[in-house]
Amino acid sequence: MILLVHGQPGSGADWAGVARELSVDHRVIAPDRPGWGAHPRPATGLSENAAALARVIECCSAPTPVTAVGHSLGGGIVLHLALERPDLVGALVLVGSVGSSAAVTGIDRLLGIPMVGDGIVAAGSAAMRRGARALRRVPEGWRVGRVARDAVSLPSLNGLLEVSPGQPVRGRRRTSFVVEQRALLRETPSLESRLCELHVPVAVVSGESDHVVPPAAARRLAELIPGAELVMVRRAGHLVAFEQPADVARIVRRYARLASAGSLKGAPQPPASPAASAESP
Repeated sequence: MILLVHGQPGSGADWAGVARELSVDHRVIAPDRPGWGAHPRPATGLSENAAALARVIECCSAPTPVTAVGHSLGGGIVLHLALERPDLVGALVLVGSVGSSAAVTGIDRLLGIPMVGDGIVAAGSAAMRRGARALRRVPEGWRVGRVARDAVSLPSLNGLLEVSPGQPVRGRRRTSFVVEQRALLRETPSLESRLCELHVPVAVVSGESDHVVPPAAARRLAELIPGAELVMVRRAGHLVAFEQPADVARIVRRYARLASAGSLKGAPQPPASPAASAESP
């Protein structure tokens, strides 16, 4: 089984393109996390998110270990899952993922400050709503970046911004963002210190134009994880799974095979490429 874990803001629906590619030959689940989408519980920290995912896997009665795929903050969550429940995880694919201090920027730290972070998120989401509405009014024939135009259709962006006329930004989504931002700052140091304990095949995937979790942070993450493979995706930014779903699915499928091989042999198998190698799908 393949588990797809969304980022922040996000929802399971953000994985629609990748899920379509993978569902041809794999069982795929892409749940909403606490605080997002249809999940009834409030947002929580990375380790608590990992515990919730463990319950999802067990409730699905799916064969384990699974291949866990995490985007952005979701990558930090699946790292926690692999460390705390190694019996459930056979391989990891980390897409534009947090996990090391190199991925935590000054903006992240500002967003995590009580009161200050709340104000920045409120002001930023209001500005983004105005920009999204303006972008949607641009005629199709005009020269607007495909990714910029398509990104305003992301379910998670709609969820955070509520770009439909007359619908205000919902407090729950803003609260979820801030709660998770503070958890990222709080939990990253301990998570980073445990990366050396991972003993499953790991792919660290980065868009070459990612300005949220830049390629340098992806390289550092790959260096910290034993045997990890660094995969750079051309013509992609932070929303690499949305921009290049077929490429991401191809990587995930390869690691799902490694997870299956490892479970059959009774031990995880490392990827064929050395740590921090680079390729473009």
